[in-house]
Amino acid sequence: MYGTAPPALQALIQSTSGPLGLAVVLVYSFLVAIALPFPGEVVLAMPLDLGLHPQAELALLIATSAFGKAMGSLIALRLGNGASRSPLFARIVGQFPALAAGERAFVDRIKEYGYLGLAVGLAIPLMPDTALIYAFSVVETNYVKFAVAAFVGTAARLVTVAGLVNSALAVT
Repeated sequence: MYGTAPPALQALIQSTSGPLGLAVVLVYSFLVAIALPFPGEVVLAMPLDLGLHPQAELALLIATSAFGKAMGSLIALRLGNGASRSPLFARIVGQFPALAAGERAFVDRIKEYGYLGLAVGLAIPLMPDTALIYAFSVVETNYVKFAVAAFVGTAARLVTVAGLVNSALAVT
Protein backbone atom coordinates (compact mmCIF):
# COMPACT_ATOMS: atom_id res chain seq x y z
CA MET A 1 0.00 0.00 0.00
CA TYR A 2 1.20 3.47 -0.83
CA GLY A 3 0.63 5.77 2.10
CA THR A 4 1.64 9.17 3.28
CA ALA A 5 4.78 9.79 5.26
CA PRO A 6 4.27 9.63 9.04
CA PRO A 7 3.83 13.03 10.75
CA ALA A 8 7.29 12.84 12.37
CA LEU A 9 8.93 12.25 9.01
CA GLN A 10 6.90 15.03 7.39
CA ALA A 11 7.94 17.38 10.21
CA LEU A 12 11.61 16.45 9.70
CA ILE A 13 11.35 17.15 5.98
CA GLN A 14 9.53 20.45 6.47
CA SER A 15 11.81 21.75 9.23
CA THR A 16 15.29 20.66 8.15
CA SER A 17 17.19 23.07 5.93
CA GLY A 18 20.65 23.76 4.57
CA PRO A 19 23.17 21.03 3.81
CA LEU A 20 21.54 18.81 6.44
CA GLY A 21 18.30 19.15 4.48
CA LEU A 22 20.02 17.82 1.38
CA ALA A 23 21.32 14.87 3.41
CA VAL A 24 17.77 14.14 4.61
CA VAL A 25 16.53 14.28 0.99
CA LEU A 26 19.27 11.88 -0.11
CA VAL A 27 18.62 9.35 2.67
CA TYR A 28 14.83 9.57 2.35
CA SER A 29 14.94 9.03 -1.42
CA PHE A 30 17.40 6.15 -0.99
CA LEU A 31 15.07 4.46 1.51
CA VAL A 32 11.95 5.05 -0.62
CA ALA A 33 13.63 3.10 -3.42
CA ILE A 34 14.39 0.18 -1.13
CA ALA A 35 11.57 -0.15 1.36
CA LEU A 36 9.57 2.92 2.39
CA PRO A 37 6.06 2.94 0.91
CA PHE A 38 5.87 6.73 1.00
CA PRO A 39 5.67 9.29 -1.80
CA GLY A 40 9.01 10.54 -3.05
CA GLU A 41 7.44 13.89 -3.95
CA VAL A 42 7.30 14.90 -0.29
CA VAL A 43 10.92 16.11 -0.54
CA LEU A 44 9.68 19.08 -2.56
CA ALA A 45 8.39 20.53 0.73
CA MET A 46 11.97 20.81 2.03
CA PRO A 47 12.93 24.45 2.74
CA LEU A 48 16.60 24.21 1.75
CA ASP A 49 17.58 27.86 2.41
CA LEU A 50 21.08 27.42 0.99
CA GLY A 51 21.33 31.06 -0.04
CA LEU A 52 21.05 30.18 -3.73
CA HIS A 53 18.49 31.30 -6.28
CA PRO A 54 15.22 29.40 -5.60
CA GLN A 55 15.40 27.65 -8.98
CA ALA A 56 18.99 26.56 -8.29
CA GLU A 57 17.92 25.19 -4.91
CA LEU A 58 15.04 23.31 -6.55
CA ALA A 59 17.40 21.86 -9.18
CA LEU A 60 19.84 20.79 -6.44
CA LEU A 61 17.03 19.22 -4.42
CA ILE A 62 15.74 17.32 -7.47
CA ALA A 63 19.24 16.11 -8.41
CA THR A 64 19.91 14.99 -4.83
CA SER A 65 16.61 13.13 -4.59
CA ALA A 66 17.11 11.50 -8.00
CA PHE A 67 20.64 10.44 -7.03
CA GLY A 68 19.38 8.93 -3.76
CA LYS A 69 16.63 7.05 -5.62
CA ALA A 70 19.13 5.80 -8.21
CA MET A 71 21.48 4.50 -5.51
CA GLY A 72 18.62 2.88 -3.61
CA SER A 73 17.37 1.29 -6.81
CA LEU A 74 20.71 -0.48 -7.18
CA ILE A 75 20.23 -2.13 -3.79
CA ALA A 76 16.66 -3.06 -4.79
CA LEU A 77 17.96 -4.43 -8.10
CA ARG A 78 20.41 -6.66 -6.27
CA LEU A 79 17.76 -7.85 -3.81
CA GLY A 80 15.16 -8.43 -6.54
CA ASN A 81 17.58 -10.30 -8.76
CA GLY A 82 18.68 -12.51 -5.89
CA ALA A 83 15.15 -13.32 -4.78
CA SER A 84 13.85 -14.05 -8.27
CA ARG A 85 16.70 -16.47 -8.97
CA SER A 86 16.51 -18.33 -5.69
CA PRO A 87 15.57 -22.03 -5.67
CA LEU A 88 12.70 -21.27 -3.26
CA PHE A 89 11.17 -18.78 -5.73
CA ALA A 90 11.49 -21.28 -8.59
CA ARG A 91 9.93 -24.03 -6.47
CA ILE A 92 6.97 -21.85 -5.41
CA VAL A 93 6.31 -20.67 -8.96
CA GLY A 94 6.72 -24.22 -10.28
CA GLN A 95 4.04 -25.52 -7.89
CA PHE A 96 1.37 -23.31 -9.44
CA PRO A 97 1.09 -23.46 -13.25
CA ALA A 98 -1.14 -20.35 -13.37
CA LEU A 99 1.43 -18.43 -11.34
CA ALA A 100 4.21 -19.58 -13.66
CA ALA A 101 2.22 -18.45 -16.72
CA GLY A 102 1.49 -15.10 -15.06
CA GLU A 103 5.14 -14.67 -14.20
CA ARG A 104 6.17 -15.34 -17.80
CA ALA A 105 3.62 -12.79 -19.09
CA PHE A 106 4.81 -10.26 -16.49
CA VAL A 107 8.45 -10.78 -17.45
CA ASP A 108 7.63 -10.49 -21.15
CA ARG A 109 5.82 -7.19 -20.54
CA ILE A 110 8.73 -5.73 -18.56
CA LYS A 111 11.21 -6.88 -21.20
CA GLU A 112 9.06 -5.20 -23.86
CA TYR A 113 9.33 -1.79 -22.17
CA GLY A 114 12.75 -2.21 -20.57
CA TYR A 115 14.55 0.66 -18.93
CA LEU A 116 12.41 3.25 -20.71
CA GLY A 117 9.38 1.68 -19.05
CA LEU A 118 11.05 1.99 -15.66
CA ALA A 119 11.91 5.66 -16.27
CA VAL A 120 8.39 6.47 -17.50
CA GLY A 121 6.79 4.59 -14.60
CA LEU A 122 8.92 6.46 -12.08
CA ALA A 123 8.05 9.76 -13.78
CA ILE A 124 4.34 9.34 -13.00
CA PRO A 125 3.47 11.40 -9.91
CA LEU A 126 2.25 9.42 -6.91
CA MET A 127 3.09 6.08 -8.56
CA PRO A 128 4.52 3.67 -5.94
CA ASP A 129 8.28 3.79 -6.52
CA THR A 130 9.31 0.79 -4.45
CA ALA A 131 6.92 -1.68 -6.09
CA LEU A 132 7.85 -0.53 -9.59
CA ILE A 133 11.58 -0.75 -8.89
CA TYR A 134 11.26 -4.28 -7.51
CA ALA A 135 9.03 -5.34 -10.41
CA PHE A 136 11.70 -4.29 -12.90
CA SER A 137 14.50 -5.74 -10.75
CA VAL A 138 13.17 -9.26 -11.39
CA VAL A 139 14.11 -8.98 -15.06
CA GLU A 140 16.69 -6.25 -15.56
CA THR A 141 20.36 -6.77 -14.71
CA ASN A 142 22.31 -3.80 -16.06
CA TYR A 143 23.16 -1.71 -12.99
CA VAL A 144 24.17 1.43 -14.90
CA LYS A 145 21.05 1.50 -17.09
CA PHE A 146 18.86 0.72 -14.09
CA ALA A 147 20.35 3.60 -12.06
CA VAL A 148 20.11 6.02 -15.01
CA ALA A 149 16.45 5.06 -15.57
CA ALA A 150 15.70 5.58 -11.86
CA PHE A 151 17.51 8.95 -11.86
CA VAL A 152 15.79 10.23 -15.01
CA GLY A 153 12.35 8.99 -13.97
CA THR A 154 12.64 10.48 -10.49
CA ALA A 155 13.92 13.82 -11.79
CA ALA A 156 11.11 13.98 -14.36
CA ARG A 157 8.53 13.20 -11.67
CA LEU A 158 9.80 15.90 -9.35
CA VAL A 159 10.02 18.48 -12.14
CA THR A 160 6.43 17.62 -13.13
CA VAL A 161 5.10 17.93 -9.58
CA ALA A 162 7.04 21.15 -8.92
CA GLY A 163 5.68 22.59 -12.16
CA LEU A 164 2.11 21.60 -11.32
CA VAL A 165 2.36 23.07 -7.83
CA ASN A 166 3.95 26.26 -9.18
CA SER A 167 1.20 26.59 -11.81
CA ALA A 168 -1.53 26.02 -9.22
CA LEU A 169 -0.01 28.65 -6.94
CA ALA A 170 0.25 31.12 -9.82
CA VAL A 171 -3.46 30.74 -10.54
CA THR A 172 -4.48 31.50 -6.95
